[in-house]
Amino acid sequence: LTTDLPAMACTTKKLCVHTQLADRPASLTEAVRCFLHLMRKPAPPLAVLSNIKATRARVAKAQLRVSCNSEFNITEVHPELCRLLGYEPNEMVGMSILGLMSPVVADAHASMFRQLKRAGAGERCQAMQTGHLRCRDSIVLDADRNPVPCRLTVQLRMDLSSELVFNEIQGKVSQSVPRGFGQYIRQEPGLHLVDAKEVACIMTDLANTTSFSIQQPPRVMAELLHKVYVTANAVVEREALPYVYIHEIVGDSLLLLCNAEFMGRFPGRTAAIGIYVASKVQKAVDEMLRSFGSDHDMYLRIGIASGPLCAGVVDGRSFRVFGSTIHLSQRLESMCPRSQIACCSRFAAQLREEVDRDAMRLSQCTAELKGLGQVDYTVVDFLGTQLPGQNLELA
Repeated sequence: LTTDLPAMACTTKKLCVHTQLADRPASLTEAVRCFLHLMRKPAPPLAVLSNIKATRARVAKAQLRVSCNSEFNITEVHPELCRLLGYEPNEMVGMSILGLMSPVVADAHASMFRQLKRAGAGERCQAMQTGHLRCRDSIVLDADRNPVPCRLTVQLRMDLSSELVFNEIQGKVSQSVPRGFGQYIRQEPGLHLVDAKEVACIMTDLANTTSFSIQQPPRVMAELLHKVYVTANAVVEREALPYVYIHEIVGDSLLLLCNAEFMGRFPGRTAAIGIYVASKVQKAVDEMLRSFGSDHDMYLRIGIASGPLCAGVVDGRSFRVFGSTIHLSQRLESMCPRSQIACCSRFAAQLREEVDRDAMRLSQCTAELKGLGQVDYTVVDFLGTQLPGQNLELA
C-alpha cells in the first residue's frame, strides 16, 4: 500500500498535510490525514452570507453531526444541517460523503478512500493513532452546488466509519497565503522561499478592453474587473479549491495556480484539472461579459504553461511566485484564440496522457514570443463538461 499511495499536499493557512512520494513513500497515516482534509475555506455566496449570523449560534450549540458508514455513505445527519445545506430532512441519508465535495476534491478523496479500503488491519491501527484532526479551513457544497464555508472536525475509525462535527459556519474570504508564510507579511523584508517542481500556471486576460475603457467612466471598469474576479473565483471554489486557486490579480489579468504543492496537490492530474477549470472559468466569464452589452468585443484569453517555479515572501508585503513558467503563460495568453486555450508543449503532452482525445481538439502552432524566441505551442478546444478521468468508485 505505501508504495501505491498517491502523494498529495493540502496546505492552508491553519492546516498543513503534506506527503512527497518523490522523496519517500507515503504512509497510511499521511493517507488518513489527506482523507480528513476536505477543502480550504472560500468566500460564500450571498445566500449563505445572509444565513451566517443566524446559524452560527445554533451551530455552536447543536454541534451539527454527520455520521458515515465504512462505505463513506451518510447514515445520520442533524436536521439543522440539512436545512442549512438546502436539503429536506433526512434527504442526505444514504448519499455518499463525496457528494458534499467539489469535483476535484471528491476525485482526490475517492482515490484515497480506495487505498484505505485496501489497507491491512495493522496499517490502519497505526494510522488511527492520529485520532481527531481539525480541518479549520473547509467547505462543503450545498444542494445547489454552492460552496458553504465551515469549521469541522473529522474522526475516522478503524472500520473506516467516520463522523464529521460542524463546529461553526463562517463567512471569511478564502486565503491565498500558504501555511507558514503569513508570519512574514507586514514584517521587515526577508527571503522566505519554497521551490515547486511542477505547477500549471493559468494566466487569464480580458481581450479588447482598451476601446471599451475609453468609452466608460473609471467606475464601470472597476465594476467590470470586480465581476471578472468574482465570476472566476466562484468557479474555482465550486470546482477545485485548493488544487486550483487564484494567486494574483494584476489589472485585468488573473494568475491561477494548479497543483502547487505549497497549497494543494493531486499528482498525475495536473493537466486534467488545469484544462477543466480553465475552460469553466473562460465560459463563465465570457457569459458574464454579455451583461455589459453587445457593443464590445471583449472575451477572456487563457494561456497555460507547466513547469517549476519558486514562491515565497521577499518584500515583507505579499506572497509571490517567480520563474519562467509564469512568463511563458503570459506570452501564450496573448496568442489565445476566442473560446480556446493556448498551452505550452509540456502541458499539451500531459494533456494527451491524462485526457481522452475525444474530449478535446488540438492544433499545433508556432510563433515568435517576446523574450522567448520561436516557440511551439498547442491551441486546445476543450469539449468536455466533466472533470476528465474522474473516478468516484470506492471498490
